[in-house]
Amino acid sequence: MKSRTHDEAMVEYFRARPTYAAELLAEVCRDDDAAEVAILLRQMAKAFGQGDGWSLADAERKLLPT
Repeated sequence: MKSRTHDEAMVEYFRARPTYAAELLAEVCRDDDAAEVAILLRQMAKAFGQGDGWSLADAERKLLPT
């Protein structure tokens, strides 16, 4: 059995469940834990790179309160 990193598993999970990924991003940002936000943004950038028609800035505008 081939092992994979936690990031690889999360990238696959986020790609299969983009709504969950967006909701998780909003919740993690509300919690205001900079380290956790950084980890999640790294994973989401791998899952939804700019080439896929998705951007973190778009998600933030749609999900985070202003």
